[in-house]
Amino acid sequence: MRRLPLFLALATAALLTPGLRAQTADTPIAAVPACPLTATLGQLITAIDAAVSGPGNKDRTCFRELFLPDARLIPIRIAADGTATPRILTVQGWIDAVAKRGSAVFIEKQVKVHNDSWAHIAHLWSTYETRSAPDAANAEGKLMDRGINSIQAIFDGKRWQIIEITWQAQTESDPVPDQYLP
Repeated sequence: MRRLPLFLALATAALLTPGLRAQTADTPIAAVPACPLTATLGQLITAIDAAVSGPGNKDRTCFRELFLPDARLIPIRIAADGTATPRILTVQGWIDAVAKRGSAVFIEKQVKVHNDSWAHIAHLWSTYETRSAPDAANAEGKLMDRGINSIQAIFDGKRWQIIEITWQAQTESDPVPDQYLP
């Protein structure tokens, strides 16, 4: 009696046994968020705002899609004495930090963007504003913060992805200069 190779026997059994099929017409497919396109730098900025904004504990699938696997997010903290200190985060590190806000809503919008790009690389210098959730008294939400993002991105031929974002919020001694305001 001739024996079938193991992989061929298993494959045949899987096809002939209905209970072993991974999907059937009746099996629902888990909903995967439709992430915004980032074929242009304008779309990338819109996608960043959408991915950053919302409850701290929201699904961050689209946020992750915006970044290369080894990307970094670097907020610059300014101490009372004026000392600037970077905090270097991975994408997951940023997600974990933001998730601590729980269901508190945070809204970020890039209000003025300057880009320098060539071929497959881009640097975006963008002024951002962060706001609390809108309410009856303020349809846009209360202004919480304003600052500058320095975004490095690469175009793979189909979409822009982020290599790094470094940002600093304005302070009383370092307000965002007028030329970077809308």
